[in-house]
Amino acid sequence: MPDFGFVGPSYVAPSIYVNGEECINFRPEIDPTKPQGERGVVALYPTPGLTGKVTLFNQAQVRGMRTVSGGQYLVAVCGQYVYVLTANLTPTIVGQLNTSSGNVGITDNGLNVYITDGQYRYTWRISNPASAQFIGSVTGTTLTVTLMKSGTIAAGQSLFGLGVTGETIITALGTGTGGVGTYTINISQTEPSEVFNSATVGAVITGSISGTTLTVTAVSSGTLYPGQTVQGTGIAANTVITSYGGGTVLSTAIATGGTGYAVNDTITVQGGVYGTTPATYTVSSVSAGVVTGLTVTNAGNYTSNPTNNVTTSTSGSGTGLTLTLTFGTGIGGTGTYVISTSQTITSITMYGLNFSILPTNDGAFTGADLVDIVDNYFIYNRPNTQQWAASNILSPITPALSFASKFTGPDNLVSIIADHGQVYLLGETTSEVWSDVGTFPFPFQRIPGSSSQHGIVAKFSVARIGNSFAYLSRNIRGQSQVVMMNGYFPQRISTHAVENTLVDQYVQDAIAWTYQLEGHECYVLNFPSLDLTWVYDVATGMWHKWLWIDNQNVYHRHRGNCQANFQNMNLVGDWENGIIYQLDQNNYTDNGQEIRRLRRAVHLVADYQRMYFDELQIYFQPGVGLQNAQPSYPTQANRVFSSPFLLAPNQTFFVAADETVLIGQVIPNVGANPQAMLRWSNDGGSTWSNEHWVSIGKEGKYKNRAIWRRLGQARDRVFEVVVTDPVKAVIVSANLKATVGES
Repeated sequence: MPDFGFVGPSYVAPSIYVNGEECINFRPEIDPTKPQGERGVVALYPTPGLTGKVTLFNQAQVRGMRTVSGGQYLVAVCGQYVYVLTANLTPTIVGQLNTSSGNVGITDNGLNVYITDGQYRYTWRISNPASAQFIGSVTGTTLTVTLMKSGTIAAGQSLFGLGVTGETIITALGTGTGGVGTYTINISQTEPSEVFNSATVGAVITGSISGTTLTVTAVSSGTLYPGQTVQGTGIAANTVITSYGGGTVLSTAIATGGTGYAVNDTITVQGGVYGTTPATYTVSSVSAGVVTGLTVTNAGNYTSNPTNNVTTSTSGSGTGLTLTLTFGTGIGGTGTYVISTSQTITSITMYGLNFSILPTNDGAFTGADLVDIVDNYFIYNRPNTQQWAASNILSPITPALSFASKFTGPDNLVSIIADHGQVYLLGETTSEVWSDVGTFPFPFQRIPGSSSQHGIVAKFSVARIGNSFAYLSRNIRGQSQVVMMNGYFPQRISTHAVENTLVDQYVQDAIAWTYQLEGHECYVLNFPSLDLTWVYDVATGMWHKWLWIDNQNVYHRHRGNCQANFQNMNLVGDWENGIIYQLDQNNYTDNGQEIRRLRRAVHLVADYQRMYFDELQIYFQPGVGLQNAQPSYPTQANRVFSSPFLLAPNQTFFVAADETVLIGQVIPNVGANPQAMLRWSNDGGSTWSNEHWVSIGKEGKYKNRAIWRRLGQARDRVFEVVVTDPVKAVIVSANLKATVGES
């Protein structure tokens, strides 16, 4: 009975007596050159192992990763810290979030990286992440450096490290002149000895602040830009440049109040030459139709300023309102700029920082769960509402009126993704698609006929795959189908077996990421609450489980929490310990931890007559044993001693609390003679036989055959095979010799 269906995907039906197939840590691959029924049409290959490449300093959950446009840097968020990794995978801290757990959204526009964590939004100006890396400590405003690892320390550099207060700057040299010694910092704090890194700030300037106007009189180094935090003695924390001064209205005075105006009328400035938008206002107060108060809705973007007193138009019926405007002059150097926080600061040395927590008055609302980039706009959602917003082009700053609401249904907007130059708004039970039409103040409009009666149940389950994207869906009738978007409408790709594991379960915390290896593009769907990982392979259309085992041989979800392709490596970040791994086809462990690969085959039934099983041969790729196999000491053992183990007279041997000590154990060289374990069930999968082990084949034993004989009889037989050795365990096919009885 060749190729009796031994090789296949995971498919456990609601009743295991219908189908109980399992495929754990194997991935099916179809050979299109072979006709159906021939040996090896479908083979099982081992899923990639994990090779640790770097451990981030704070060893917490890796919440998100992204390769920055151009491929020079990898941005990773671990706990509350933002790291940038260079080509050699050296991590440096460049910023700090206000939250420390939960997945984040990350994207970039080639100039700025944009990060969202639900409650806040952040930006990092893409730049050299580290001028120096060193070991030191902080007491008060004194940084003491005891060991240099790389680079040169200088005044005017930002200081980063675990526990270091945000916006900390090295302001002066002490005994140190670039290396070991002391330095002065701007914020008093205490930090024990640890690894620090410093990075050149975006700009060093001389300036003053009056209200929300920053006046720059000199630039020592660098360039100013919107989204940059300004720091200096007395400046309020999180003070951010919100717009260039050049061509931007800094102040407004009513010259003549006109007649016939009403509160909430929209006022638009006439004249001048502007880029994308003129200056606009909302009437906030009137007296008998005369305008007495205005609220700025857009400060304009002029290349040629209108002449005072400027005339205006209105959305209402009023006439005669004229304004006296003051325009800024800063476009990166000296001049005036608009900042987020009103204050008064006399002329001092200031620093423009590369990492910013965007101000609460940026845009129409605070926070976002997810962010994407389309047509050089950052787009993001407002949590627990129908609203979403778009930044200025090539800027992290969002105008006050640049937002809109999903309106196909009354359900809230849950997730957002840009695909094929369009914006997909995925709600709780409905979805719709918008496109950039260049309108003001919000550039996007809904595409007629793009609405769908499918929403999304888990906001982080959306991930790009193939030429589209997939997600875990929900509608008014139910939830937990995995769908792939086809144009404007989703198509189901999950099986009943996948969906059966999700019935009546909490799946709102599902997290998805994708990877591509050897032509297989895979959608990896993690369920933290269920402790389960499903993987869909676009090339085969099949699902398999990808699981990690602990020291007690208990399966858990895969270690990968997020993914990025960087320096020709598929990298994933761990959901717990700050390790970034490479998905490694040549590593058959999870960073040294055993991988338990399991295949449970289909039911073998012949009209429920007795079947007599003489021989089962599973055709593994033979001769894969390891030449330099090492003894495998149980990971729970702290110390292992050979036999005999001798103690001298009056010698004391201490065993610490919770310590495991093995004495006189014979530890096999794991992988030298790799084994396959077979067991079977004679009652459809309810109970199981003892384990039966045979060799897959030592190194060079290319004619080895994995055969089990005298396997008994059953009316409903299910075979299961397990491989745990760290070898290339490929199952090509299986051959069964059996006969059918007459009862």
